[in-house]
Amino acid sequence: MRDGFSEGFFTRRAHEKHPVDLMCAYLLHGSVERIPGLLAAPETLSYGYLNRHVDARNRASSGDADMFSLSVERKIRGRLFGVEFRVYFDSGEAYADAVVPYGAPVGLARFLHHFRGDHASGGDPGDWDFDVYTDVGFLPQGIVLFGNRREVWYTVNGRRVDVGRLQGNVFGATAHTVAAGGTVFPDRDAGVEGTSAEVRAYRRQMARLGGPLPLRAGRRPGLEFGARRGHTAR
Repeated sequence: MRDGFSEGFFTRRAHEKHPVDLMCAYLLHGSVERIPGLLAAPETLSYGYLNRHVDARNRASSGDADMFSLSVERKIRGRLFGVEFRVYFDSGEAYADAVVPYGAPVGLARFLHHFRGDHASGGDPGDWDFDVYTDVGFLPQGIVLFGNRREVWYTVNGRRVDVGRLQGNVFGATAHTVAAGGTVFPDRDAGVEGTSAEVRAYRRQMARLGGPLPLRAGRRPGLEFGARRGHTAR
């Protein structure tokens, strides 16, 4: 996977940000094209531009559907953090986008605390309240669904709960259908019952997701992900 900055898709400013903060910006704005300071040029996400410039290794096609993959990555304290931006088209028309982290795992609870405490500002009341959906028959995977219908997918890896796919809902003209409540993740968190070790572990993990309320309008974002006061996460 080639870095989107070196290939001219993204700005230096985007390349220098912590990839987890790019994930937060995507979730906040709802699409790749709306992240301030990300794209090197407005036409970068057009079908024609992507079709001409994205290498065959970073694209996939099936019938009239096309997916293009762009990435940004940074090594921080010896650990590689990366985000893959996936952009989908149907018959050349923008259809959907998503973000998938790779490299060093990002804990779901830590991500949500950072996002809701340092990024989530403005919007309508309830936009950043959330429900959790899973499949009571398979608890290691699930989705956090926000009030504005954006999603954070997660995977349980042993005692860790890591962020997976982020799904926005304002790219393209087609209304986004959320996966939460669908056939793969049909059950709300409240529907998980029982006293098995797996259920108890699930309950402990989900209890950690509560966090600070969204920023009030006008309040500036705080620290870069992983940084301490007076320091940057280099």
